[in-house]
Amino acid sequence: MRGLAAALCAVVLAALAGCGAPSTRSQADQDKDGKAIAAAIRAADSTGIAFTMDESLALTGGAVPSGQALTVHATSQDGVLKDGFARLSYHVTSGRTGLYYDMVLTDTQLYVKRRGTSDWRMTPLSATTSFFPALRLDLVRETVLLASSISASSLTHVSAGFAHKYVVKPAPDQLEQLQAIVVEGSSETAFLKGASAELDVYTSIPGDNLARVEAHLTGMDPAAGTKQKVDNSMDVRSARVGTIKPPDSAAPVAPEQIFN
Repeated sequence: MRGLAAALCAVVLAALAGCGAPSTRSQADQDKDGKAIAAAIRAADSTGIAFTMDESLALTGGAVPSGQALTVHATSQDGVLKDGFARLSYHVTSGRTGLYYDMVLTDTQLYVKRRGTSDWRMTPLSATTSFFPALRLDLVRETVLLASSISASSLTHVSAGFAHKYVVKPAPDQLEQLQAIVVEGSSETAFLKGASAELDVYTSIPGDNLARVEAHLTGMDPAAGTKQKVDNSMDVRSARVGTIKPPDSAAPVAPEQIFN
């Protein structure tokens, strides 16, 4: 027991020592951490994980009446992911209304079926990322490798125990992909001026395995005039996951119709 306590104290002291370090980091240190984080993400994706997820989405402006906000809260308690494919239930609440959906994500498509029905719908995954940015491990990994900055790790606690936390600031291209907002030319300049994003990636102690991903995003769609605020988190644990297959058939729909 004494040995375990001593080991924990060593971890805490090392983390506290890092707190006094300068806020600016060398590019070499950031690249080293980025590669380590990306490796943990790739390992989780290739070996298979189970996850729980929480999503909060708030929309203001545009078609939303002035002074009001459209808020959506979604959760999943039974998700599994492997090789870029995911399967999960998705419980959506808005106000007093709640609906259950079954979802399958492939590398390019999102498949959705309302619970209790048999008809699947499909739409491009890239247009729906703001509903679950933390779940897009391929995009999270790319964002880490191309990040504008990566913080030094800090010691924190997650549901599975202690973890290293890294704060990742996405580059502009990944910022647009994470928010599923397509902008070009002068609209892109306006979007980037008002948009912000932060990915918080947690790796376990010991092991440095992926433990949790958080995405915190804000941005405005210049075309619609709608501002969105997204807070999405995913807690991860290792699991034996078989091959995840999409439905045999699904009707293609526009992204805004996927939950109808």
